[in-house]
Amino acid sequence: MLPSDDPRGQAVIDIASRLFAAFGYDGTSLHDIAEASGEDLAWLQQRFGDKRELYLTVVDHGSQMERGIVADVLGALPAADPEEARAVVYRLSTRLLEFFLANPQVPSLWAHRWLGDAADIPGLEETYRDPVIDLVCDALRPAAEAGLIDDRVNLELTVQTLIWSVSGFMHGEINADGHGPASTDPQALQPFLAHLRQLIDRMLTPRGA
Repeated sequence: MLPSDDPRGQAVIDIASRLFAAFGYDGTSLHDIAEASGEDLAWLQQRFGDKRELYLTVVDHGSQMERGIVADVLGALPAADPEEARAVVYRLSTRLLEFFLANPQVPSLWAHRWLGDAADIPGLEETYRDPVIDLVCDALRPAAEAGLIDDRVNLELTVQTLIWSVSGFMHGEINADGHGPASTDPQALQPFLAHLRQLIDRMLTPRGA
């Protein structure tokens, strides 16, 4: 956990996040981070520990920001009309996409992970990714049980599908016109958000509705 009154430590976290996002855990050394941050290697080790511990701090920091957004959006669901469940998913998808665009290192860390990076650090998904997915699924389950969204869908895979779609958009694999990296093209954002909304509708609308 990074103290909120530690700007020096936060600066190191920001630089380490960018390096891990660019080169992966396996391709980044503690010396690289010390050099890029202008910090003494001995201080870095004393403050954060070894590379593994610093990497876990980076992952935890990004995950806490992401979880905060999810909790904030889902917090409006219990007080809202249950029929607003899909609207909450729209808002959640938009907020997370905006967060990832502003903090591209967060999805990039997971993209490296999916390609086998940091394979010697087990349990990251169970510790950081799965609880966020569970939060969303738990919030949507009452609406599914009430027949307001399709109770035949696998909620976990539905949420995963949205994550995969956003990841594909962030890494230039999805673009409305097929030209250039989608996440760097402002004109691609609205068509992609419209696509996400259509995807959500088709996955969650009850049969016959």
